[in-house]
Amino acid sequence: MRETILDLLKALGHSGLGASSPIRGLKMLEVMVFDAMMISPGATLLGEPSYAIDAKKIQPHLKVIMAAAVELPEYSAPPIDAFIQKPFSLLSLEATLQKILIVGAPPDN
Repeated sequence: MRETILDLLKALGHSGLGASSPIRGLKMLEVMVFDAMMISPGATLLGEPSYAIDAKKIQPHLKVIMAAAVELPEYSAPPIDAFIQKPFSLLSLEATLQKILIVGAPPDN
């Protein structure tokens, strides 16, 4: 699935990297700058610190997209910036990215 999403991003003119686990994803955020990241509900465990909160502590400007089969209220609340329903198409991914990213804008510091 990760490779398919990366292929969709490339088709839209974006570049991306995938991480095989939330821990690896956070380590990537410590050394590289990203505009957005996509996570699934499995990356946020009830009773545990949120992966999205941890990611935004590292890169406050980062936009977080929750990808899940059904939308729940917590998927549209901070720190989540956008929701995309699985399975999603190239067009819905493009619309979600356009909604949350301002092309050419520098990140907030």
